[in-house]
Amino acid sequence: MDYDIIGYIAGTLTTFASLPQLIKSIKERNLKSISLSFVITFTTGLFLWLIYGIIKKDYPIIVFNILSLMFWIPITYLKIMEYMKEKIEKYKVDING
Repeated sequence: MDYDIIGYIAGTLTTFASLPQLIKSIKERNLKSISLSFVITFTTGLFLWLIYGIIKKDYPIIVFNILSLMFWIPITYLKIMEYMKEKIEKYKVDING
């Protein structure tokens, strides 16, 4: 039996579960409800899973972590930009306030 099918099914479900979040985040340009530490930790974990899959030559792990990273790298970028914008705005208020 080819057990990779389980990996492909699991990968499909977990990877595409984040797609609605990506779409919502890009449309609204608002990630306030997601913590920066979660986004960075999760994206780093996906990258490490990709490295692990490459080392093990495990194609379901490789394929779905590449896809997940394609979704989460933009979310990570938007979250970091939002965080930096908040810090800059706070700094401006502190200087002028």
